[in-house]
Amino acid sequence: MEHRRRKDIPAYCATGPERLERLAAFVEELPADLLTFCCWYDGNKGCAVGLAAALDPWFKAQGLRLEGVESVKECRPIYRDRSDWAAVTAFFELTGEDARTLFDRGGYGGEVRPQPRRVARKIRMHLKRADAVAVPA
Repeated sequence: MEHRRRKDIPAYCATGPERLERLAAFVEELPADLLTFCCWYDGNKGCAVGLAAALDPWFKAQGLRLEGVESVKECRPIYRDRSDWAAVTAFFELTGEDARTLFDRGGYGGEVRPQPRRVARKIRMHLKRADAVAVPA
């Protein structure tokens, strides 16, 4: 069947793990000077989640967006009816502890500007551990 109109294309809602894998691939390609854990998003700089919501159309299509981008203090991720960390945990299907371990400076020994590849590696390690727990040997 050929789809001619956008509304004719079935919507696809990815799972949390699929979204995390996509985020790891996105972050891995970021220039180091863009990634910072000091804010969600501030003029092309920000954390992994903020940058994905602002710059990658795939995440926007999945429902992740930023609100209040005009002000660093007011900027926050939104997913469905949730904002801030609640939006992150719901979007990626994470616990609050896992979300902060992956996307907050506390998960990187207080480092505000971790290397993008380090963040991507940590996301993938989390996915492997979750897979190991979900699939009994």
